[in-house]
Amino acid sequence: MDLNELDFENVGSWPALYRSVFIAVFCLLISGAFFYYVTSPQLDKLKMEEKTEITLKDYFKAKAALSANLEAYRAQMVEINVIFDGLLNKLPSKKEVASLLDDISFIGSNNGLQFKSINWGVIKDQEMSVEVPISIQVVGSYQELGKFAADIAALPRIVILDNIKLVKGGQGSLILNVIAKTYRYKGNKK
Repeated sequence: MDLNELDFENVGSWPALYRSVFIAVFCLLISGAFFYYVTSPQLDKLKMEEKTEITLKDYFKAKAALSANLEAYRAQMVEINVIFDGLLNKLPSKKEVASLLDDISFIGSNNGLQFKSINWGVIKDQEMSVEVPISIQVVGSYQELGKFAADIAALPRIVILDNIKLVKGGQGSLILNVIAKTYRYKGNKK
């Protein structure tokens, strides 16, 4: 029998070999279409879900590690809050900033320094604090200036000496130009 003689309306009358080949090709086409339209999208979705699973497992491991150390973190937070509160207490309040100028003047005169100028600088607003600079120019000996800096450092409030410039003055004295910076916390102190 020739292929041209096959009747597609009566496949059952075909010889067994042609019928088997036709059924195999038809099954392959059906299987291919099923794989392409049904199985392949599900495999793509499965790969996406596997990636999501890996991400979630990593997230879970990180959270599990954090929760395993939760008590230690809580204790650490309490300690950090105590340290933070201690540091906040070393920052002057709005009222204490004005008296800081008096303290610096007293320390300078107590150490035998002669003030040429002491002026408020431009206040700089920062994220959590306000920087309050004080521009100071004093004249004195090396020892007097050193004692002045040490006494400023010993103040109960945080004061930073910045932009220090020493210039030789007359009769063995030195002229110190410095900016004393302090910071005021913007929030409410506890």
